[in-house]
Amino acid sequence: MEGMPRRSSTAKSSVCGGKPICKRRRPKSQFLNLPEDIQCKVLSELALKEATRTSILSSEWGSVQSLHPRLRFDGATMCGGRTAAGSKEYTQEFVQNVNTVLQKHNGMFVEDFEVKFEFDRELVVHLDNWIRFAAASQTKNLAFDLVPDEFRGCSDRYLLPAELLDCRTTSRLRSIQLSFVSIILPPRFNGFPNLRKLDLHLVHVTAKDFQDMLSSCSNLEWLSVVRCHLYDELKVDHPLSCLLHLHIAHCEITKIQFNAMKLKTFVYRGECLPIDLSQSSELKDVHLYLDDLTLDHALTTFPTALPTVQSLTLKALAPLQMPRLLLENPGKFSQLKYLDLDLMIIHEDAGNILSLASYLRAAPLIEKLELHFGSFAFPYDGWEPIRSLPGCQLNYLKNLNVMGFMASAGQLEFLLHAVENAPVLEVLTLDPACRFNVDHQGRTYFTEMVREIGIKHLGERVLPTTKLCVL
Repeated sequence: MEGMPRRSSTAKSSVCGGKPICKRRRPKSQFLNLPEDIQCKVLSELALKEATRTSILSSEWGSVQSLHPRLRFDGATMCGGRTAAGSKEYTQEFVQNVNTVLQKHNGMFVEDFEVKFEFDRELVVHLDNWIRFAAASQTKNLAFDLVPDEFRGCSDRYLLPAELLDCRTTSRLRSIQLSFVSIILPPRFNGFPNLRKLDLHLVHVTAKDFQDMLSSCSNLEWLSVVRCHLYDELKVDHPLSCLLHLHIAHCEITKIQFNAMKLKTFVYRGECLPIDLSQSSELKDVHLYLDDLTLDHALTTFPTALPTVQSLTLKALAPLQMPRLLLENPGKFSQLKYLDLDLMIIHEDAGNILSLASYLRAAPLIEKLELHFGSFAFPYDGWEPIRSLPGCQLNYLKNLNVMGFMASAGQLEFLLHAVENAPVLEVLTLDPACRFNVDHQGRTYFTEMVREIGIKHLGERVLPTTKLCVL
């Protein structure tokens, strides 16, 4: 009728109580009408598996899958449990499915390219082709994880082809993660000038090639080297002025020396060896997990090698010897504020725990100390006198935590020395541990006994302002 407002084409009319009701219909999805770069951006936030599933929403979405710029291939995703993992058919299915996806991405930019699959000699031809695809696709982030599930020290690795090491490809790469490969640098290697992250695991490379490779990474920020045996020094004289994080674990090397001025975090696992990071003036956070460590080495070497450390985690098998209880001229951790000691002490050294006071003397600015005891020691029986040491200034120590507290004579001696020289100690926490293989009743009895001994010997020595917590 004339004068009546027109209803929207998306409205649906119904009647309730004699009055018309208009319901709005949901508009159809307009995703495919978006510009191609926006579609690519949306799909890039999905994993490849989820992006592929979008094809069931519309027949028009089949082509949208090929816009995905992050390709991550692993056996579980590409084979879906249809064939037995590790079989020849499993490998064939994986290769076929990967090649199918790559055909759809031919000629496109691929930002991330990742392959995670057990290395097999039959894969070499395909791996070479995938490397060439990554190079042609101007990939920025590359990952090849080829470690076999049943790796038993096999020396055979996948040798990276020259296509990955030419100047055009290396200049584009921002992140590289390689596992179970061999690297041989070409004679005219120009380096990775824009690389930010390098993660190497079980990689075969000579010490010289490795040094040349790192020396060319002027923008490297994050470096991890795990089980890469150089049988030589891991030494980089060329300044790595952007390196912030360094992780080295279980490598057959003889020395670590880096010129990394802005390094902030250093993590090392393995045998005790010479470490020189003295030029890293901003290094604050250090984690050392050592196979063995002597008190002398820790207090004469680490303060010089790590002069600016503020937070130190130290875990090791550490024999303790009383004859050199306190070093005459120990090195000083001049900036150390937090120390976490997790020392595996053999039963014979349980009475020498007082020698750990040397760490306190070497860290005059320490604010928080955590001690972890994993070895068994008998609770103090009162027969032997409690030994003491000359006083030292712990004017900043506020928090002292002891895990694995068994109220042994050595533990009590160390704790008494600490609390008597810490005028601002706020919290002392003792976490008892029962190392007996006993029932619940026996465990409860042991814990209560340890609590009583701890409170008896420490309760009267701590300051009234110190909170004693026995868990």
